[in-house]
Amino acid sequence: MNIGALGLRGRIVGALVLTAAVTLAVAALGLLGPLERRLQHAELDGLVQKVRETRDAFGGLTDRQTAIGSNALSQIGLALVRSSGTQEIYLLDSAHALRLNMTDPATAAGDRFDDVPEAFAQRRLVSSVGTSDGDEVVRVAMPVTIDGERYVLAARKPISEVRDAVAVVRRAFLTAALSGLAIALLLGLGFAATLVRRLRRLRDATVRLAEHGPVEEVPADRNRDEVGDLTRAFARMQQRLHQQEEARRAFVSTASHELRTPVASLRGMLELLADELEHGEVSSEQAREQVTKALAQSRRLGRLAADLLDLSRIDAEVALRSEPVELRELSRAVIAEFELGAPAAEGRTVPRLADGSDEVWVRADPSAIAQILRILFDNAVRASPPGEPVEVRVAAGVVGGHALLSVADAGPGVPEEERERVFQRFARGSGANGAGFGLGLAIGRELAERMGGSLVLERDDAPGATFTLRLPPSDEHEP
Repeated sequence: MNIGALGLRGRIVGALVLTAAVTLAVAALGLLGPLERRLQHAELDGLVQKVRETRDAFGGLTDRQTAIGSNALSQIGLALVRSSGTQEIYLLDSAHALRLNMTDPATAAGDRFDDVPEAFAQRRLVSSVGTSDGDEVVRVAMPVTIDGERYVLAARKPISEVRDAVAVVRRAFLTAALSGLAIALLLGLGFAATLVRRLRRLRDATVRLAEHGPVEEVPADRNRDEVGDLTRAFARMQQRLHQQEEARRAFVSTASHELRTPVASLRGMLELLADELEHGEVSSEQAREQVTKALAQSRRLGRLAADLLDLSRIDAEVALRSEPVELRELSRAVIAEFELGAPAAEGRTVPRLADGSDEVWVRADPSAIAQILRILFDNAVRASPPGEPVEVRVAAGVVGGHALLSVADAGPGVPEEERERVFQRFARGSGANGAGFGLGLAIGRELAERMGGSLVLERDDAPGATFTLRLPPSDEHEP
């Protein structure tokens, strides 16, 4: 029969019953057999001790002719019978002839006395367990001397009570074994039924999840065991998938909207310009204005495309570099790059690196740090009033040994309820001027976490907002 066809329930119950049966069988073999042998040897040891105690009494008999069959000898035998429970006592001479039978004469006919010659030859006590007329007996043959003549005292004690005691134990053990198997079977059935029911609920939820997507709920399982842990882990996975699905839909919807707006605007401008050019109704100044607006929309599309590409790389977990980077030098390079790209005008807002000469080294990806700085600079410049500088500060080992790179603006700041929301994808603060897409800070935080750091919005009473990039320090760097 195919074991797999039994199902989990059948295999669990079978394993429990088989384990219980094997355990009980081993216990029976290890208990009942040794128990019977120990009881037999206990009876034999007791008989040997009592027989030895009579050795001096036999040695005290001096008249061999009158001692054999005398009352004195009978008294010794009776004392042995009373003290040891022996039922058969014989005295045999050197020719192995029966000289004294203190029991029923018929019982001696069934005994071969095969231990008597050994006791004579070796001149020592011989003890054994044997049978007599089909009954188990313990046997002792002990050499004795009566008035210089050697004899052998043969004592036989039936031990049928040992067999009876073992039989009682065997019946009790069998009853306990059957009871244990029945209990194991009932417990196995109950346990297996509960386990299979819980697994079936989890399987059904998995099937529904595969058919209908992560919107399906996973049934709760509060049991503190492996199946409960599996169910809760599956529920967390379902919730995570549901959140990712919601985020994907929101991303697609928002991205489609963000793409549609500049595309429609750009298309309208170009169509209007083409129509005016076709009818000769546009001047060079108007044409330049239309082209300038179209270029602005195309740049906006380019930034959105670049942000979406960055997000796709982050989601694809493209590996970042890990190398020593000096934050002050990198900040100067990005500030110079930003100033070159900013329009030259009086009172324009520009980033400024705070004074400091100490080098601050971190282990990270320089391109990712530069990208985070561009995002922070762009947000800070758009938030700050014209002419107000954006301050960039670099410090080492301030928070948990991490190096800090902070960008502070003089803008309106971020409301308390929006402090975490601004780091979500396509989420813009209430003070945003609509120039961005709400992707910069989300990209910055995910890049920071990929490098083992973090990007946070500081809590302070100063005006504006201060964003801080925290990165792990570098133990080794090139001078």
